[in-house]
Amino acid sequence: MEGTLCAPIPERRCLQIKQFGIDISHWQGDFDFAKAVAEGVRFVVIKGGGGDGGLYVDSRFKENYDKAKKQGLTVGCYWYSHALTEEEARREATYFYDNVLKDRQFELPVYMDVENKTQLGLGKRKLTDVVKAWCAALEERDMLPGIYSSKSYFDAYLYDSELTKYPHWVAAWARSCSYTPQSCFGIWQFGGETNLIRSNKVAGVVCDQDYLLIDYPTQIKKEGKNGFPKPKPSSPKTETCTLTLPVLRTGSNGEYVRTLQILLNKYSRARLAEDGVFGAATEHAVRLYQRKRNLAVDGVVGKLTWTQLLR
Repeated sequence: MEGTLCAPIPERRCLQIKQFGIDISHWQGDFDFAKAVAEGVRFVVIKGGGGDGGLYVDSRFKENYDKAKKQGLTVGCYWYSHALTEEEARREATYFYDNVLKDRQFELPVYMDVENKTQLGLGKRKLTDVVKAWCAALEERDMLPGIYSSKSYFDAYLYDSELTKYPHWVAAWARSCSYTPQSCFGIWQFGGETNLIRSNKVAGVVCDQDYLLIDYPTQIKKEGKNGFPKPKPSSPKTETCTLTLPVLRTGSNGEYVRTLQILLNKYSRARLAEDGVFGAATEHAVRLYQRKRNLAVDGVVGKLTWTQLLR
């Protein structure tokens, strides 16, 4: 099962071979991480909690996190979502951050597990917007959010083309997975109770098994996300813009706003409508860009933000 399965894209370096890992929760009990490492496991995605029985932290999360870190494993985390509205999605994400993610470090994305049958019944438009709201809430907290679901669910229940800016963890219990686009296809869950590639047990316990396809640890540490320190700027930013450009904020409109949206789409993959209207989506994209560039995060496009966009 060797080979590169992802296409090169900015700030993501492809691995030359698939890296073997697992995902676990309280269902695996007192899991033997040392034995798992001896069997070749190099990363683990741990259940942090969920919203399917009220908001909760998985009963084994802290123990699993501490044991995995002690063994030197690369660690990610997931949240089993039950959010049916955008507001519920933001509430789940906030709880997840405050009670699971905060003050910890994760080398892999933190994933929204989208497979609850009630959620799937929302319809494509509503469920896609729920997923976007969850991811946006964690982006605002300097996390790298991702989405977990089966390949068939990504196809049938989501407008997946609107979600490819986020890392995808795709379940397909088979000998291969044809999910596209490969640029966001970062983890493949290839087996669980059914496993066509290897034994369904790791460390003597049946558990879901995965391949890591994108070098998220390098990306996350480089960008200072998921609890890792922000990189120090090589030199202070100075306001050197000599063009006369207007200050833009929510409510602005016209050709300058359209130019701003084009630049954000080009440099941040923001996927904004280039309509010349500075609304909530444009402000959110501006804030993310400002945070990434170590600028004051106020959602207002002044000289310094213009200077960075036009460099």
